[in-house]
Amino acid sequence: MTVKKSVLSMVIATIFCLMGNTAFAHGVIYDQKMVGENTLRVTLKWSDPQVKKVIVISSYTVREGKYIDMAYEIKDSGKASNIKDFDLRSFLPPVCIRLHDISDYNRPVFADLKEHYAEPYVHHLHDAGIINGKTESLFYPEDRLTRAEFMAIMVKALKLGGTAQDPQEYKDIEGHWAKDALLVAVKNGLITGYPDKTLRPDDPVTLAQVSTVLSRAFTFKNMKNGIYDKLKQGVWYSDYIKKMFDAGILKTSDKLYESFNGQSSISRADCAMMVSRAMTR
Repeated sequence: MTVKKSVLSMVIATIFCLMGNTAFAHGVIYDQKMVGENTLRVTLKWSDPQVKKVIVISSYTVREGKYIDMAYEIKDSGKASNIKDFDLRSFLPPVCIRLHDISDYNRPVFADLKEHYAEPYVHHLHDAGIINGKTESLFYPEDRLTRAEFMAIMVKALKLGGTAQDPQEYKDIEGHWAKDALLVAVKNGLITGYPDKTLRPDDPVTLAQVSTVLSRAFTFKNMKNGIYDKLKQGVWYSDYIKKMFDAGILKTSDKLYESFNGQSSISRADCAMMVSRAMTR
């Protein structure tokens, strides 16, 4: 995955994550950074910096040169062993990392995602510190997303740090839980406001809008040129959604393709699926 920073400012005004009002993951998450030219360093940590328990990496499994399942255990005391380096010359980056508590390895990250098609994607984004559920134990996968939620996830997924001022004095975001993320998104061209100086942060996001943002924010390798009979032709989002299918971010085998409508609002589960795939293509 390569972020096309030079084109983020080109995202059109109609474009509008996945987090609820609680914007942080819970439990053990990870940071990753490059150490040298070919080494990826993964560091496990608590999402709550006040937690003092010790994290120990127990084992890890690599699948298909891209997926790393890492098991850890929690101890009350002792020496942490929470850092692991990976030689990327043995991988097909970007990699997808998922963490598992060794005491309950197969437990879903949220109780309402057990056997849900989106569980691995939510698991990936949660462990990367990008998303959370609406409660500590429930994700509510079929709930709809808002413009604010989508911008919050994109700011985290693209690692757009820092702060930003309100360039237009948007009159509907003062006191909003996602104000800072929205302004960073505006600064980086992910979203623009309306002529009435609003951002409409609580409006729902559509599949077309998510597709447009992702197609402009990421560069995808191994593109194909397919024909998808349920895609509407000749509308503003046609090329963006086709790009999602050509890149494998969307698939005809996905549940949402059964009753496909580019202008329909997108669920938390489907947005997690698309963002996770985009980050690991």
